[in-house]
Amino acid sequence: MMGNFLEKPPGVDVTEDTIFATQNNVETFIMGIYKDGMYTDMPEWNDRNGKRDAAFGCYCDEAENVASWYSSQRYNTASITPQNNGDAGRWTYRWKAIRSINTLLDRIDDVPDASDEYKKQAKGQALFIRGLCYFEMFKRYGGVPIVDKRFSFDDPESLKIGRATLEETVDFIVKDAVEAAKLLPDKWPLNHTGKATKGAALMLKSRTLLYAASDLSNTATPPLALQGHNELISYGNYDVNRWKLAADAAKEVIDWAPNGEVRLIDDRGEDKNYQYVWSVADNEEVIMSSKLTGSVGFGTNVFKSLNNFYFTQSGTMITQNFVEKYEKKDGTPQYWDPNGGNNLAQIYKDLDPRFGQSIGYNGAYWNKDFPVLTLWEGAVPSNQPPLLDLKTGYWVRKYVPEELNLSTNAFAIWTLYRLAEAYLNYAEALNEFHGRPVKEAYDAVNLIRGRSGMPDFPSDLSQEEFREKIRNERSIELFFEEHRLWDVMRWRIAEEDGVMQGGMKGIKIYKLPDPSSEFRWEPYVFEERFWKASMYRIPFPQSEVDKGYIIQNSGW
Repeated sequence: MMGNFLEKPPGVDVTEDTIFATQNNVETFIMGIYKDGMYTDMPEWNDRNGKRDAAFGCYCDEAENVASWYSSQRYNTASITPQNNGDAGRWTYRWKAIRSINTLLDRIDDVPDASDEYKKQAKGQALFIRGLCYFEMFKRYGGVPIVDKRFSFDDPESLKIGRATLEETVDFIVKDAVEAAKLLPDKWPLNHTGKATKGAALMLKSRTLLYAASDLSNTATPPLALQGHNELISYGNYDVNRWKLAADAAKEVIDWAPNGEVRLIDDRGEDKNYQYVWSVADNEEVIMSSKLTGSVGFGTNVFKSLNNFYFTQSGTMITQNFVEKYEKKDGTPQYWDPNGGNNLAQIYKDLDPRFGQSIGYNGAYWNKDFPVLTLWEGAVPSNQPPLLDLKTGYWVRKYVPEELNLSTNAFAIWTLYRLAEAYLNYAEALNEFHGRPVKEAYDAVNLIRGRSGMPDFPSDLSQEEFREKIRNERSIELFFEEHRLWDVMRWRIAEEDGVMQGGMKGIKIYKLPDPSSEFRWEPYVFEERFWKASMYRIPFPQSEVDKGYIIQNSGW
C-alpha cells in the first residue's frame, strides 16, 4: 500500500544509525521531512507535486491559464480519472514523509547529544507535518489509511491497511495538531523562521475542524453516496456542535497570536495593508510560510504559471466571474451591465482597494518595465506581450512582486497560514453554530475589512445573508492563497453556474476616442466548464485500489 515508501530500503539500519547518531544529522533529516511533507503541497503548483504546474485558482472560478495544456484543464473539463487524478505525485511524497516521521518519532530519544528540549521540538515538528499530510488527503479523499507507527516487515499482512472513516481521520489530524501545539515554541529565532510553531499547529486544527463542520463532511447525505460506506466520505449525520469546535479552534489561534508576536497588519495604510501582507517576507501577520528557496521564499520560477511578461506560453488570467465578487468601496455590489458599457475605468476606481492590490487590470501600474498595463484591443507596446492569449482582460497581480522585472530576480512570499484566516474561520463558524451572526462574528470580519478601508457588514443580517457575505469576503481576502477551490468543495457549490461549471467570462476592452480617458468593455464567455458530483471526493490512484484493500470513492 501507499507506493513503495513503506517497504524497507537497502541498508536502512546503517542509514538510521547514522541519522540518529547526532543532533546535526537529525536536523538534516527533519529538513527532508519538511520538503517531502509540507512543500509537496505548498504552493500547490510546485514541481514536486506530480506534474501539476497550474495554481489551484485555475481549477475554479478564480482564474484560467493561458495555455490549454495546463493540468487544471482536467478539472475544467471534468476529465480526471483514477489513473490521472492530478494528485499522484503528491500522494507519493506524503507517504514518504509519513514513513520518515514515524521513524523519527520512534528513534529521536536515542540521539545521544540532543537535549530534551530539542527532542521535544523535533517531535512537535514531526507531528505537525504528519497532521498536515493527513489534512491534505482528508480534503481530497475523505477518510484515508491511518499509519501512526513503523511497520513490522516480518508481517506483510500488517501493511494492508484499509481506509479509516472520515471521523477517525479528522480526529487523528486534530490529535496530532493538539500534541504538536504542546511541544512547539511560540516563535523561533530569526535563523529558523519557516519551522512549525505552536500557532501553525493551532491553525492546522482550526482549518481541519472548519472543513469537518462544513457541508461536504458534516452531513448524512454526501453529494454522491458511497454504497454501504458513506462513513468514509462523511460523518453520516449533521451536528451543529461541529461548528462550535471550529469556532473554538479559530479563537484559540486569535488568543495565541500575541504570544507568537503575530498580529493583523493594519498600520501601513488602507491602500497598502493588504499588499504588505503578501509582499513582505516574515511580516507580523504570517504564522507560517514557505522557505524552500532561500530565506525568503520561492524564486522566480514560481512565476512561470503566473504571468507571461517574462515567460512564453505562461500566464494566469483572472476571470470576470471572480472580478465581479469585488464590492464597491462603500460596501455595495458593483453593477456590471450584461451588455457591457463605456465606464470601465470608473468601475475599477470604485472597487474595494484589495482589487488593485490583487489583480493586474487595464490602466494599472505593474512595475518599471510595464508602468501602465494597456490591455485594450490593439494596444501592444513593444515592451508588453501580445494580447492574443489574454482571454479574460486581467492578469494576476498577487504574489508577483514589483521588483521582479526584466533584469532583476525576486521572490514570492508563499504563505501557508496567516492570522486573517483565523478571523474569517471564526466569523463563519460562529454564524453557523448560533444560527445568526453574533457580535463576535461581526467584530472578526469587520477587523479584516476595516484595515482595507471597507465598511462594516450591515448589522441586521440574517444567518443566510451573513453566510453569503462572509463567503464572499473570504474569497476576496484569501484570493489566490489556495483556499477558493477547497472552500467551493466544502460548501458544495461547485455545480453552481459560473463557479466550477458553466460559462467562464472575460471582457474585451476598447479605448474610446480621445479626449476620453474611458474604455468600453464587452463581456463574453471564453470557456464552458464541466463538473461531476464525484469530483467532490477525488479518486484514489488506481494503482492503490488494485491492491485490494482501498475502497474507491463514489463514481470512479
